[in-house]
Amino acid sequence: MSATSTEPVLRVRHDSWTRLLYLQLGAFAFFLYAFSPSIDLLKDDLHLSAGVAGLHSTCYAVGVTAGSLSAPWYIRRLGGSRPALWWGLVGLSLSVGLFCAVPALSVTLPAAAICGVFGSLLCIAVPAALSRAHGPETGPAAITEANAVAAFVGIAAPLAVGGAAAAGIGWRTALLSVVPLIGLLYVALGRVREPAWATAEAEPVAVGEAVEAYGLGMVDTAGTSAEIEASSSSDEREPAECGARRVGAQDLADSGTERLGVRAQAAEASTLLVRATVPAPRLPSDQPVRSATFRDLSRRFWINQLAGVCAGAIEFCLTLWCATLLRDRAHLSAGVAATGVTAVVAGMAVGRTVGGRLALRVPIDRLIFAAFGTNLVGFALFWATANPVVMFGGLAVAGLGVSVQYPLLAARGIEMADGQAELAGAVNMFGGGIAVATAPFALGFLSDRVGIHTAYLLLPAFIITAMAAVAASGRWAFREGTIPA
Repeated sequence: MSATSTEPVLRVRHDSWTRLLYLQLGAFAFFLYAFSPSIDLLKDDLHLSAGVAGLHSTCYAVGVTAGSLSAPWYIRRLGGSRPALWWGLVGLSLSVGLFCAVPALSVTLPAAAICGVFGSLLCIAVPAALSRAHGPETGPAAITEANAVAAFVGIAAPLAVGGAAAAGIGWRTALLSVVPLIGLLYVALGRVREPAWATAEAEPVAVGEAVEAYGLGMVDTAGTSAEIEASSSSDEREPAECGARRVGAQDLADSGTERLGVRAQAAEASTLLVRATVPAPRLPSDQPVRSATFRDLSRRFWINQLAGVCAGAIEFCLTLWCATLLRDRAHLSAGVAATGVTAVVAGMAVGRTVGGRLALRVPIDRLIFAAFGTNLVGFALFWATANPVVMFGGLAVAGLGVSVQYPLLAARGIEMADGQAELAGAVNMFGGGIAVATAPFALGFLSDRVGIHTAYLLLPAFIITAMAAVAASGRWAFREGTIPA
């Protein structure tokens, strides 16, 4: 006789606020994956070298860094997620308009940086709002769905850019189409507001769960601070109230329970909660508090971080310069070659849809090596032939590998940080900025001297370096199931 499970099946609540957040992240994804092939077409319009054109990715990365640093202040200043997200989309629209309106390097470079500022704000605010609205149980799944939606929306972007260029109406028309898309989104869902219960109190999010933001999310710790402060409150608080807030599963207000025992159990429950959240609990006032520094991170963490930088470099080199190699090797028109990014993004969309579930069943080391191996096979297909069909297929396979590399390495780094998850997250984001700022520029610089085909050998060098870094950092205790489906 089989037993029937009585545990409820958790599902993401797809209310209006959740759908709006999904679509707002999708609007940014449309811009991002239209922006990459546009750089190659802008190079032709302004008669730039590949190295100079690659500076646009460097400026974009500088903007991402500035936006990441200012995101907490920005969201608080505007009064919460809803106004911050809409004003972020307005800023993105204006910066895209500036990028397209003035065909001069002195304008396009700073416009790319401004796009990076508002793009990073959107990428941080959306996962944070989803975590707050859905809590620790279904929040990670909601963030996963949001990234999957964004990836599928992004598939259309390079198709639009390539189609517009091939039709003779100009790639700028396709990139600018993100502006009316944002306008339509506001007309349809502009009145939707964040639920009052979500803004009242934020739920803590487990470190491993936060990886589903794919390096773009923030872990909200307001709930954690509230729990810690309440655990050290005065004796005037009733035991039943303490028990309801801290333990939940126990009735700490039993008639025979002493007040001291209640507080001890509450403090123990709070400690267990905080161990699974970010950041570490504040120490009592009579103990000194020392801020974590880079020296607190282990050598293994920094070796793993090298792999993360390589993973970011691979993704942006593929999306930024694959159209150039398609034109050079397969002799495709500029418009058709620009759609090569679609193959990469399609592979990423599929990989991000199934990646979380795979991580529940496959050891994390094995999955990381499989992702880099898949990437290497896809690149070999793309690089070694001049057949456009095979090249597009190779890009799709490479995108499949790219999809999970960075989030898995970010999760690995957090586990190696010995509880310094916020510091590890900051290093991960900074490393991603370094990758975006330097790798596409370096590939473009080399292509001006040795040709794009030879210059693209940087990618297998990045892949091999990343795999060596993962192997060198050794095995570690990574609990299965940390990354939710």
